[in-house]
Amino acid sequence: MSKVITPRRTAAVLAVLASTALLGTGNASASLISQDGARIAAYQNSLKSSTEEGAADALRDFDALGHDKQVKFLNYAEDPENLKALLEEVADVPTDGTPSHSLVNLKNGDVQIAGDSEATFTPDAGDLSGVSAAGKLHAGWWDTTYTVRQKIFGITITKLSVWVNYHTNGSKIDKVDHADCGKRNFNGAVSIGHGVPKAQLADGNAIGQVVWEGSIIYKGFGVEIDKRQQVVANAYGFKSGYLKNI
Repeated sequence: MSKVITPRRTAAVLAVLASTALLGTGNASASLISQDGARIAAYQNSLKSSTEEGAADALRDFDALGHDKQVKFLNYAEDPENLKALLEEVADVPTDGTPSHSLVNLKNGDVQIAGDSEATFTPDAGDLSGVSAAGKLHAGWWDTTYTVRQKIFGITITKLSVWVNYHTNGSKIDKVDHADCGKRNFNGAVSIGHGVPKAQLADGNAIGQVVWEGSIIYKGFGVEIDKRQQVVANAYGFKSGYLKNI
């Protein structure tokens, strides 16, 4: 003889099943929230313990983001495609010797890659005129830099710079002294090293170069990306710069 389930009992069974389903969903959601919280805390701790310049500013700006944006920030930071973009989207930046600025927007502007130049002139002792308004060149030393930054929600997480130091004699570059480089990296999924910076005088220009050796660890897999960063300067300061595959 078959058993008949009354409407009241059916309702009770459905209520128990629904409650169990909600409990399972709640546990899954709580687990995700817990994982996200742990990731956020780990990133905050890494910034707190960092001795790199700018870490305190990055921590302050990261703390100012809402929880969902913090999670999205970390997702972007851990995505190898964004590091590849940092090293692929920056093309040659030729200028007329004036400071330059370039900007590439990714992920609807959430991720940005900026390229900037800077040139500082120090006149020789006794020659305080520097470069005149008419463009007449004077003797002295230049430090000319090309910098590439990757930002997420306006926060700089990776910064790569190369610069060259050289002298002008009043008419042309007569000596290239040295090149050097600097980096800032607040991305725990990325390791960035570099070779020995090189400087040279070629075709009347001072050139500084460095090779960056990038490693990305993502979901247990490692990706190696090597790039050359270069700055080219003339007797009036910055001329061009790039970050390219090698």
